[in-house]
Amino acid sequence: MIHSICTFLSATLVALVFSLSGSISFGADEGIEALKRLPIQDAGRVKPFDTFARETLQLVYGRITYKPIPKADYGSETSGGAKPDTRPRPALEIVMTWFLAPQFWDEQPIIELKLAALKKALNLEVTRDRFAPRELFGNDRLGLVFQELAAYRETKEKLNPYYQAAARLESQMGVYQAVKNASILRVVPPRPAENKPENKTENKPEAEVVDPLKPVEPERWRSVSELEGPLKDQFGTIAKAFIRALPGAAAAGDADGGVPSLLTAVQQFQDSARTENPALYPDGKDIGIEVHYEELHPFRLAWILYVLSAIAIGIAWTRDGKSNGKYFVRAAWVLALVAFLIHTYGFSLRVYLTGRPPVSNMYETVIWVSWGTMLFAFFFEWKQKSYFVLLSGAIVATFCNIVADSVPHVLDASLQPLEPVLRSTLWLTVHVLTITISYSAFFLAWMLGNLGLGFVIKGDRANSSRIEELTVSIYRCLQVGVVLLAAGTILGGVWADYSWGRFWGWDPKETWALIALLGYVALLHARLSGWVKNIGMLAGAVVAFSLVIMAWYGVNFVLGAGLHSYGFGAGGVEYVSAFILINMAFVGYAYAMNRARNVAA
Repeated sequence: MIHSICTFLSATLVALVFSLSGSISFGADEGIEALKRLPIQDAGRVKPFDTFARETLQLVYGRITYKPIPKADYGSETSGGAKPDTRPRPALEIVMTWFLAPQFWDEQPIIELKLAALKKALNLEVTRDRFAPRELFGNDRLGLVFQELAAYRETKEKLNPYYQAAARLESQMGVYQAVKNASILRVVPPRPAENKPENKTENKPEAEVVDPLKPVEPERWRSVSELEGPLKDQFGTIAKAFIRALPGAAAAGDADGGVPSLLTAVQQFQDSARTENPALYPDGKDIGIEVHYEELHPFRLAWILYVLSAIAIGIAWTRDGKSNGKYFVRAAWVLALVAFLIHTYGFSLRVYLTGRPPVSNMYETVIWVSWGTMLFAFFFEWKQKSYFVLLSGAIVATFCNIVADSVPHVLDASLQPLEPVLRSTLWLTVHVLTITISYSAFFLAWMLGNLGLGFVIKGDRANSSRIEELTVSIYRCLQVGVVLLAAGTILGGVWADYSWGRFWGWDPKETWALIALLGYVALLHARLSGWVKNIGMLAGAVVAFSLVIMAWYGVNFVLGAGLHSYGFGAGGVEYVSAFILINMAFVGYAYAMNRARNVAA
């Protein structure tokens, strides 16, 4: 425990609790900036302390910032009856104090639990979404729930929502406990001598077979709870300096003038940690870039600009033919291009930090598909000079980026090491990038189809200029998407032969990719042969996209079966299902309106 490292904490614990209940504001303090960049090993890689804190608070609390809940009798706990500051606090401040003041945090409602069925099983208040660690650790039904979870895992079946929530709760409580005892805070690399294999000859196999699919475990760093000697004292100094930076620490009677600034304490600790193993300790450049990436949040900034672009193009469309309409068109282009550049910059940072294309999980593919949609929108807008394509691209990009930004429990935005089967960067690039960017073309066609059906409901005929224009755009998008999807599917077969020893095996992911390809090929052939007219093309672009959703999301998050297990996830099924049903109802309504109008004519 960190308390054995730093006896100074006992003298300032009361001040710390008051500070957490009042106001903590470090601003641009250099010491906090240095603490953010303190390297820590977690989840198979070395990352900044700030990233670790964000991911930890996101898991346990459900957000990357903490907002205190004021108590009714708070006035009696603060000097002068002052009201507490309930502004959101950065994750770094909160996670750092979990192991400095565990008694305080054990009583705070910081563990998120939303599933009503699990709350009922634990006999908790269904109306609450967050609970104090002491409530949960002392719950007499918790052990039984975790036993049931372990038994269900042994069946190898996909976890249902109840057990998914139980598994998340298990992880939340485990991580919180590990932060409290500092066993998860691995901040010092092992010495080179600790990495050398023991010189044993007894029962040593002549040749060890290396499994290419077995994860390569990095050298385990030492945690704060394992530190000894000067390193232990230096980390204790960081803790002291951190507490000295809290408002109210001086009021607690701190007279320890020998404690250096937080910046100095962090630098001294890093210098000592680096000498333990300079080859493993990062130089700080990549750590700083990752902190910049997390603080910039480029994809959120991009979707805000995409929204403004869509608004500008919408205004330009309504003012078509008027003198000032062209200025809104230019504004829409500028906003979309700036958003696209920021979008690209965010991708570039992820590629640099991970050393691979950013398409290894659902979050990254959603961001990538929205980027590809804008790329195609720019091209077709430039070729066809139509407001509708750029508007549709901006709407899709906004939708995708908002979804990726709003559901962290479903779409994990953290930078994670690649699964072993994905570690062929060449195949990851040529197959996954190709097949997922085909979804971009289909997504753009989907939005164009919905836009066209909206015009049909409004009263446009099948042969109107707008419907003709949209139909041509959809047809071109589908042509591009089919070529890319076919190429990606074939390249996936080549990769499968390389990785698994067979080109095709009717794996669910492979099967649904083929189904989506055949569905769009059938739509193109029906259009070419004249079986599908303009309205049918609009509806087909919308309906066929459900095949992409199944291949892209459904196989991984609904079926959860097959060899592509590295892409499996959980959550969001009810929202995706509602999205598809509403869209199908919209198509049916538009088709019925058009048919009724034709009959009346």
